[in-house]
Amino acid sequence: MKRTGSKKTLTTANLAALGAERLAELLIDVAEGHAQIKRRLRLELAGEIGPEDLAAELAKRLDAIADSRARIHWRKHKEFVRELDMQRALIVGRLAELDPSLALPMMLRFLGLAEGVSHRTADAKGEIEAVFDVAIDDLAAIAPLALPDPRALGDQLLDLLLHGRAGLGPRALKNALPALGAEGVAALRARIETTMASQKRVSGALKAAVQVLADAQGDVDGYIAQFTDSQAVLPPIGAQIARRLTAAGRLDEAVAALDRSTPGSFAQLVGTVLGRPTLPGPGALDWEDAYIEVLEARGQGDLAQDMRWTSFERGLSVERLRDHLKRLPDFDDVEAEEKALAHAEDFHDVHAALDFLIRWPAWDRAARLVLRRSADLDGDRPELLEPAARAIEGRHPLAATLLLRAMILDTARYARTARYKDAQRQLLEAASLAPAIADWDGHEDADAFAARVAGYRRW
Repeated sequence: MKRTGSKKTLTTANLAALGAERLAELLIDVAEGHAQIKRRLRLELAGEIGPEDLAAELAKRLDAIADSRARIHWRKHKEFVRELDMQRALIVGRLAELDPSLALPMMLRFLGLAEGVSHRTADAKGEIEAVFDVAIDDLAAIAPLALPDPRALGDQLLDLLLHGRAGLGPRALKNALPALGAEGVAALRARIETTMASQKRVSGALKAAVQVLADAQGDVDGYIAQFTDSQAVLPPIGAQIARRLTAAGRLDEAVAALDRSTPGSFAQLVGTVLGRPTLPGPGALDWEDAYIEVLEARGQGDLAQDMRWTSFERGLSVERLRDHLKRLPDFDDVEAEEKALAHAEDFHDVHAALDFLIRWPAWDRAARLVLRRSADLDGDRPELLEPAARAIEGRHPLAATLLLRAMILDTARYARTARYKDAQRQLLEAASLAPAIADWDGHEDADAFAARVAGYRRW
């Protein structure tokens, strides 16, 4: 019997085989009663006429969305997200291909919708926000190709900074810079600074915009001036300032900026409050990166190496240790790596230690860590424990089982209903590892553990 299933599949080739006239009839049929499909077809037809017609049609729809004040019902939310993304895709796609100088202001106009739309819908999953985030990236693709009027582009960017969704304007400005040119950058900065001078309370968006423009002009002092003294002592801000001073060759000032914003006292304070050593946060690591960069720039490579090692010892950063080792002579790096792994295995935070040893990777040491310190494991860390169990189960089934058990017991003890299915799967996985375990090393065997788990509330 002849097989015909493949010809019924909805593919481009199968539909093309129907012929243009038949497809056009079908599209007219399908579009009846579906406003979004009709809208898309009109936009495609406008694009065939020319970029001005497509831009006009897009502008009409963007204006309609901007003027609407009606709440978007949750039942219409998905459809609205799809339409927004369709408008975005047509601007960066078809319109940008036809005329990037029309596409750039249209994308900025699209971004101007974000604030109003945010008040009309409950975007619990961040789907609408994600569309505008992609649109910001689209600007970077369009801007180098566009040749807009710098004054008109500056007007749009200033309006977005003053009235757009918080944080969106400076990001859009950064990606639109290639289209402004040097004169446009200078003119827009002057206008923003004039606006700031007239305000009693200057918005963070305008300050951030001046910093974007100052960076574009290579004006380090202009960038720094936007921070208050209380901001300049924060480690992430100190790092930003120091990097720019380092790039400008102002190395002593870079060190001073970092010394002024050292995270040490804050970390020690937190450690005292908690009664234990604390791991450095991302801000502290960024500050350390900036300090290492300026030390290298000053020719103080030995001090930079000492800082890398000290940073690793305190926080078990894989990246910091790799940077340290690759700068050591042959054979010295082997000895230093062994010392580092021993330090990690005895680290005060068992979870940080496990994460490091799995990612390095040093799976034998990770398994040994689990066997020694299984009682310290927090089963409410599945994002860490589950991948670790997968990594070591082949050579270390008992250690992998203990990781699985930590998660299972946490789920059972605290009735974490959202994880019941995961726990049932983990029980089956632990049972599958049991035949490979010759010595339980004082831990319950599979039957005894299953009986203990069964004593908790029924799953």
